[in-house]
Amino acid sequence: MKTVYIIGHRNPDSDSIISAAAYARLKQGQGKKEYVAARAGKLSPQAEYILEKFSVSIPQYVPDLVPRVSYYMRGKCATVTTDTSLWQAIQAMEKTEAQVLPVVTEDGTYVSLLHYNAFAQNVLKIINPEKSAAISTCIGMVSETLSAQPVVTFNEDELFKCTTIVAAASFESFKKKLEVHPPEHVIVLVGDRKDVQEYCIQKKVRALIITSGDTPHKDIREMAEKNGVSILISPYDTSSTAMLIIYSSPVSSMADKDLRPVNLNDTLTKVRPMLQDAPGHCLPVIDDNGKIQGVITESDLLNEANIEAILVDHNELSQAVEGIENYKIQEVIDHHRL
Repeated sequence: MKTVYIIGHRNPDSDSIISAAAYARLKQGQGKKEYVAARAGKLSPQAEYILEKFSVSIPQYVPDLVPRVSYYMRGKCATVTTDTSLWQAIQAMEKTEAQVLPVVTEDGTYVSLLHYNAFAQNVLKIINPEKSAAISTCIGMVSETLSAQPVVTFNEDELFKCTTIVAAASFESFKKKLEVHPPEHVIVLVGDRKDVQEYCIQKKVRALIITSGDTPHKDIREMAEKNGVSILISPYDTSSTAMLIIYSSPVSSMADKDLRPVNLNDTLTKVRPMLQDAPGHCLPVIDDNGKIQGVITESDLLNEANIEAILVDHNELSQAVEGIENYKIQEVIDHHRL
């Protein structure tokens, strides 16, 4: 939303203060809520007395109008919380056509930034065949990402370091492979192989995911319930299921924690070079309390600022608040020489 400051000269006297307050009241009375009375300096004792006597609010203090982030950034942006799955986060980016997505805590405090560079780098680490990498996830996120049918579930929201094993080899080879990993960290992808299913439950793996929509036998379910093993039915084939599990990781584990946000009050002089180097030429914007306020992009700086001004009690830039030349001046109301 655009803000129009009605403001006097740098060292405001009673004329400047009262003119700004009165004209802003007139504009607001006409339904123009974007007009705000402002002052570029301290109140004089006389002006303070007049405002107090007539119960008029003190104009907002605006020490300068040097171009700042808050004057050019767009409104609120989409965000996700730290416990959102990567799959949900990417869908949110596609839905809003956003280049970046801030990751925040429940109270809106900025934590990290998801962008495609960070996502690609982290996924490559996981799928690198030369390295054995586990992902952080929970049964609930896996089930949601796969659109799986839960048969039996335990501790759905408990995060754990997940190693995924595909039961594609012979039964003996599979058993040797499973023995290498702590079973409580293992999710096994298996088809309708009952011998593998029974063995995994006996070993108390974290979860069995039965692929291609196959349904387990009743005794397999009962056995899983006794041993605390979760069973999910994935509608996808084994390769698709294995790929999608990567996306069940919390977005916080895939986002860029090193990218520093900018503040609403940071000047464009400071922010411009940061934007040039930022992924997608976008940066998250926070307030003084670290709460996310939106994002700013290089293209935002090409647009007009979201503030304009009306000058009262003066008509020369040398007397005006610093930085006023960067903005549209709607009106000049003055009783001095023009």
